[in-house]
Amino acid sequence: MEKILITAGTVLTISSPPIEKGSVLIVDGRIHEVGKTSKLKKKYKSVATIELGDGVLLPGFVNAHTHLELGWINKKIGKFNGFIEWLKHVIKAKIADTTREEIEISVEEGIKRLLESGVTTIGEVSSYGGLDKPLLRKSGIRSVIFTELFDWHGDFWEVFTFDQGEILEERPFPHAPYSCSPDFLKKVWRFNHKRGIPSGIHLAESPDEVKFLRGEENDFEKKIFPLIGIESFLREKTDTPFQYLKRLKYFNGTKVTAVHMVQILPEEAEEIYKHDIGIVLCPRSNFFLKVGSPPIKSYSKLERIGIGTDGLSSNLNLDFFEELRFFYLTYGKGLGNRSTYFTIYLATLGGAKALFLDNRVGSIDKGKEADLIFLSPKNPFPDPYLSVISCSKEDVKLAMVKGKMVYFNKTQNSEARSQNKRDLRLLSSDS
Repeated sequence: MEKILITAGTVLTISSPPIEKGSVLIVDGRIHEVGKTSKLKKKYKSVATIELGDGVLLPGFVNAHTHLELGWINKKIGKFNGFIEWLKHVIKAKIADTTREEIEISVEEGIKRLLESGVTTIGEVSSYGGLDKPLLRKSGIRSVIFTELFDWHGDFWEVFTFDQGEILEERPFPHAPYSCSPDFLKKVWRFNHKRGIPSGIHLAESPDEVKFLRGEENDFEKKIFPLIGIESFLREKTDTPFQYLKRLKYFNGTKVTAVHMVQILPEEAEEIYKHDIGIVLCPRSNFFLKVGSPPIKSYSKLERIGIGTDGLSSNLNLDFFEELRFFYLTYGKGLGNRSTYFTIYLATLGGAKALFLDNRVGSIDKGKEADLIFLSPKNPFPDPYLSVISCSKEDVKLAMVKGKMVYFNKTQNSEARSQNKRDLRLLSSDS
């Protein structure tokens, strides 16, 4: 049985108030106890201790929506004005094709950028038949791989394995209501319902998606379908994308992670809560593509709500701190006193809940797996949540998944590095 006690200036459990001068006892990769350092040191005198010093120990960040395989595509996207023009660029780049090496380099670079900004869990959309899977497995980052699906995948369960591992699992991801027919969405629902596997979907992202589902003139049918050589499909007309999937009974008895959720009416938030749907917001991507803003005040009452950077095709970088700051600076005033906490909640427990992983990660609670990060803010604030928001990747000193180090900042001070060399092997990038 491997035990280690980690101490820090502040421990943010997320599920309960911050603990000043706190510690976390990790046993075999799981959190065994959390509390005041003075108490736990007395209780566990013989346990190896790592003293991180001043700074913040908190759950690893959950980047709940990424497209790491598409990192190469940002070099191929020219000027555009809005979602449809951007989508045309993406489609043309994909049609022109790329190399396996470019895709794998994109994934490797993406993983590196995410780890150095404190991300320990990702919701990754896999578009190339699982090229990203061995790289994600090797990295040690906790991964939910959403296998992107379209009608032409047919009986997809005969092609994809949908592995369910300790830190890597695969789930179906029908692309969107405008790109998947009602019959195919029902097929995915039946699979999810039978196997008990959650799924994901892009939903309610753009105004043209609303027009498409209302049966109005729209640019998907005018510009996108001819570009990829497909015919439009019959669908039931509804006022909103959420109501469209609801009428298909897509949320009945299944776990669904819905990404973007911009074109949502405030009154639909209560229905989202009742259906226990996971929501992932992508603030910078939505701003970049000019698709509008989600009803944040209504969403602030939800629990299964996280945040994601999306991919480099619709964002400037994968820096998770920049995503958090953009959210806080854009929506913080409207959220009032809860704004700093809610921002960090989205990045941790909310993201874990949105991916239906909250029984394993997202908060520092007994029994959960030790996915943790330690930050040393250059300019700390009295509010520890604001201190986290103010951080940059240079302030991330370490990141662990299930008690194993996946990232270690080699600029860690020499005093910390010299303590108990046997135990500090857990903190080194060479472990």
